[in-house]
Amino acid sequence: MVMSDTELQAEPAPSVSSKGRLLVIGLSTALLLTAIGILLHALTTRSRDAVVEADFIELTTPISGRLVALNGDTGMAVSQGNPLVMVENTRASEADIRRLETALNTAQADQLTIEKELLQQRRLLVDFERDAKGQHQLEVARSGNELDQLKADLERERKELAFSQRDLTRQQQLYRVGAVAQNVVDRALTSMQANQEQVRSLEARIRAQANRVQAAERNLNLDRTRGGTDPLPRLQDTRIRLAQLQGEMAGLERKVKGLKAQLTTARMLYKQERDVWIDAPIDGVIWQTLARIGDALKPDQPVLKLVNCRQRWVNTTVSEVDLRRLRIGTRARIDLIGEDLDLRGEVDLIRSGVGRISGQNDDSVARPINLARQSEVRVRIDSDVPAPAKKLCFVGYSARVIFS
Repeated sequence: MVMSDTELQAEPAPSVSSKGRLLVIGLSTALLLTAIGILLHALTTRSRDAVVEADFIELTTPISGRLVALNGDTGMAVSQGNPLVMVENTRASEADIRRLETALNTAQADQLTIEKELLQQRRLLVDFERDAKGQHQLEVARSGNELDQLKADLERERKELAFSQRDLTRQQQLYRVGAVAQNVVDRALTSMQANQEQVRSLEARIRAQANRVQAAERNLNLDRTRGGTDPLPRLQDTRIRLAQLQGEMAGLERKVKGLKAQLTTARMLYKQERDVWIDAPIDGVIWQTLARIGDALKPDQPVLKLVNCRQRWVNTTVSEVDLRRLRIGTRARIDLIGEDLDLRGEVDLIRSGVGRISGQNDDSVARPINLARQSEVRVRIDSDVPAPAKKLCFVGYSARVIFS
């Protein structure tokens, strides 16, 4: 079938109409997205550039002295209680330590002297106890022997007495028959009486010797005072001296123990007075070192500055028109400039009318009350995002604050 020229020219019309519709749809979509972006931008409150701020703590030395230790540098994280700085007090005195050391050395020297004498007295005690024991045995044996001798003498004297009695009886019989004279009878009577006295004397001596035997068995002496060469008095003197030395040693031991405790305390106090450590009062990051090792420091001189990374905020300003969109507790996003990281926080302070309150202006020219001004807003930053110590927890970084 042959088409006419009019039909051939009218055939592409539907294709041109389809492209036009697609172009219109594309332009409409772009305009719609632009309108949405403009609307979102108009509904989103944005602040001017702000700076991340934080609480700072300066560590100062409580005494004058020399800085001898500095445990940290800028950008180092520290924990509460960590020793950071040590200051040596060059004026600390060791007089108490020297005095106690001298007293301790003297007491210990006295201990050595008494220990030597104690050792000597213990050796003498052993010797005297041995000698006293031997002497006791000898005394008992000698006293027993003497008692036995007296008993033998008594037996002999009793026999003599019996003979004298028989002889007296015989002489008396002879005298009655006239065989002997009277003097013979008298001599026999006198001899018998002498024998009786001798028997009574020996019996008394035996009783006395029996007492001596009992005394010897108990290590007693009834006849004389023991001399200096007698082991028993020397043993007693040694025991007394040994007890005295043991008492002196016990006193010295208590003294030495007390001096050692005092010396330990004095050294500890001296170390505390001489070496003063400054500990970290919080968990934070070293912001700045204000002194170097070897520096001579004065009291209350700053040594370190710490930043508290848990107490961060940004102060920014918004127009007074945007204040109606903000409330205390309004969430905000802090966009750090130069970092691919956003922080979160919430509004905890709104201060409007900055510069227009009577008595608070630095300007000498009065400003109209209806003049549009900026209001100050403080956003407290959450601590849920890690704050790198080497970047000082982003303190000092510039940021833009976008309120939800």
